[in-house]
Amino acid sequence: MLRALIEVSVHRRIAAIFLTAVIALFGVHAYLSTPIEAFPDVTNAQVTVITQMAGLAPEEIERQVTVPLERTLNGTPSMTRMRSESLFGLSLITMTFDDQADAFSSRMVVAQRLSGAELPPGVTPTLAPEATPLGEIYQFRMTSDRHNLYELRAELEWNVTRVLRQAQGVAEVITFGGYLKEVHVEADPGRLYAAGLSLSDLTEALKKSNLNVGGGFLRHGDQEFTVRGIGYIDSPEDIKRVALKSRLGTPVTVGDIAQVSLSNVPRRGSVGWNDQKEAIEGFVLMRRGQNPSIVLENMHRQVKALNDTILPKGMRVETFYDRTALVDHTLATVHSNLLHGFILVVAVVWLFLRSIAGSAIVAVVIPLSLLIAFTGLYLMGLPANLISMGAIDFGILVDGAVVMVEHVIHSIRHERPEDAKAMLRLVIRSGLEVGRPTFFAMLIIIAALLPVFTLQSVEGRIFRPLALTYAYALLGALVFSLTLVPALCALSFKPHHVALREPRWLEKLRDAYRRLLGRLLGARVLVLAGAALLLVAGGLVVSRLGTEFLPELDEGDILIFVEMPSSIAMERGQEILVEVRKRLLTFPEVKETLSEHGRPEDGTDNEGVNMSETFVRLHPRDTWRRGPDKEGLIHDMRAVLREIPGVRFNFSQPIKDNVEEAVAGVRGKVVLKIFGQDLAVMRTTLEQVKAALKPVPGITDLDLYRDATVPQLRIRLDRAALARAGLAIEDANRTIETALAGVQVTEY
Repeated sequence: MLRALIEVSVHRRIAAIFLTAVIALFGVHAYLSTPIEAFPDVTNAQVTVITQMAGLAPEEIERQVTVPLERTLNGTPSMTRMRSESLFGLSLITMTFDDQADAFSSRMVVAQRLSGAELPPGVTPTLAPEATPLGEIYQFRMTSDRHNLYELRAELEWNVTRVLRQAQGVAEVITFGGYLKEVHVEADPGRLYAAGLSLSDLTEALKKSNLNVGGGFLRHGDQEFTVRGIGYIDSPEDIKRVALKSRLGTPVTVGDIAQVSLSNVPRRGSVGWNDQKEAIEGFVLMRRGQNPSIVLENMHRQVKALNDTILPKGMRVETFYDRTALVDHTLATVHSNLLHGFILVVAVVWLFLRSIAGSAIVAVVIPLSLLIAFTGLYLMGLPANLISMGAIDFGILVDGAVVMVEHVIHSIRHERPEDAKAMLRLVIRSGLEVGRPTFFAMLIIIAALLPVFTLQSVEGRIFRPLALTYAYALLGALVFSLTLVPALCALSFKPHHVALREPRWLEKLRDAYRRLLGRLLGARVLVLAGAALLLVAGGLVVSRLGTEFLPELDEGDILIFVEMPSSIAMERGQEILVEVRKRLLTFPEVKETLSEHGRPEDGTDNEGVNMSETFVRLHPRDTWRRGPDKEGLIHDMRAVLREIPGVRFNFSQPIKDNVEEAVAGVRGKVVLKIFGQDLAVMRTTLEQVKAALKPVPGITDLDLYRDATVPQLRIRLDRAALARAGLAIEDANRTIETALAGVQVTEY
């Protein structure tokens, strides 16, 4: 079979080259279509269930929402782990599925199971967007020189998100900051009592006052009209005119017993930018498996359309974070490494072969092998990343081609063929002589990658794409070495190439090596003893070196997790974050900062008002001051921020932070969890662990995560007093809920 393959490639060399060109064209298409990520996605398929009940304490969220949902979702097929968080007004349940699970199918199964959960009336769980921790690819601010925060947020909510979602590959656009409009009806208890009304009467009247109906059609002569009953609320004035009851023909309206005002949804978070206390942002989530370069290109077109033609005059979408820079930097790094490796390999080959044609034949194998690697990834639907592409060794890829070309040149020098037919026979014979050793040598290298394919979980998702990329490239190099290389040798080498001579320095080097080898064979015991000594010395050195599972990717920017006292009010937290950003802006390396304080209204984040993610955008590295590198800059920032009392800081990077939280549910490179029933005992144990770990060298940010409880004001109802007044517990608690937290009655 090997003989037939080489003979066909040599005798049908034009066809072999044409077929290779077709394969290369498809490889180019695969390269352009394959998603290229800066960092491998190490997370399993995850589905997060978000459920909100405004105003409820974490204990009630746990009892009424989280536990019933956990019971319903337990036993979901392919689920490996489930963790939940019960926060103020919010329940988050994150389900992790095994490696073989399909993300879309898992979402469908979870959605079907949610319909069977027994939840309080009006509570509807939703699924988080279909994105991965690497999905936050674009972040922007809404700015204007003439619009207020209400108008900016409304434009973002109703128009900007609609346009951006039209971009292919976008999973969701999350909005955050500013004020989401609401109309508040603040009832006066005294007037309600005087009118003989209750909060329930007010609630029911408002619910019934916002409705349109269809009345079918009405025939009028030779025509007919579609009938509509118009009852939707159009303005706060319509709410004031809603009738509650009538006394002797005189109506009692909402405006008589309540104050109606344009306000906003109660906020559990805010956004701040640089020294501005309030800002409005949106961030775009990319759908799982999409190509970030293509999605970002679509996003740029949509943003340009918004700024040029759609948004009101004076309003703009300003980019804050764009993954394009990181992706371009990653691609530039890979391309630079590949180019330098390509030039180095070709130069070394020419140095030894001294044949431009031979060096060119060897060089052709490198890009073709890479295109085969991209073709394999494309057909399997896998992305490429910096780790998988950067680990390819060109020296191994061209090993078979170098052996083949070198042997052909060697045979030409010694056999000196006189015509073209003799040259073809020489190429075929040379290919057969080294073809079998080349074939098995490359197979052994590919087989060495087999243990990598057995890795599971996080390790498998990191290194399996690397092994696949390498295996496809090696397979392509093997095939081209046995087909294309003989064809090109037959096409390129002519009888006049018998004049090729080896360089004299190579002959001298061979003679010196022959003499050295003879001496070493005569002193075999000393050579083996030296090798053993070298092995022992190497083992001692390795034992003292630090080890790391993966090199840390420098994303270029910094993310600072800010944790304030658990009882802090949102307004005071905003003031502290303004101070944090002002201190960060004193560093000339900092371009701009943005704080995400608390969580947005859709519940897609789990932060409280005492927590913030502060993004620090940095200028390009070549514009920095002389002296500090990134580690030194972080050290200086930490020293400046520690001067703010009562605040804890953790330094990370945007992608790194998202990945750590998705995998472990906690931020941090190394996380220790303790499970139990007694919170006080668990916290005491963690404090002891913290004291034991503090002396460990290399630890910089060591602290407890979400360790403090939020203070509560508990209202315990007097059942006997309520019984004497003829009131039910539910009525009293609904009154507390409506008076303090408010109740959403209707939408318009």
